[in-house]
Amino acid sequence: MNARERIAELLEDETRSFRSIGRELGVSDWLVRKTARELNDDRRPMRQRRSRSQEPPSAEVSPLVSWLVFGGFLAVLALAIWAGARSKPPLDSTDFPYGFYPNPYTERTDDETQFTQ
Repeated sequence: MNARERIAELLEDETRSFRSIGRELGVSDWLVRKTARELNDDRRPMRQRRSRSQEPPSAEVSPLVSWLVFGGFLAVLALAIWAGARSKPPLDSTDFPYGFYPNPYTERTDDETQFTQ
């Protein structure tokens, strides 16, 4: 006789509780409740178990953890950009050309007194 049949037999006694049946058979009262619902064709979902020690850990990540990891990534990225900008020497303005032309001596000027006629 398997456990389901034995549970069904003990459930016929209305004075017995699910917990006492579970203790007698060495199974959890959760299994007794689940079996009783199946025998009565009760389709309502069961509540979650109190102890989850027998279930494997789920790979589900909470949204809070996801946002914290994303925020940490942004913080590290901002710190790296700040450190990179801080470690570079300051820019020297003489390194850049003054206009569109790369050589400042070939730029056009509006001063017409330089040209003889």
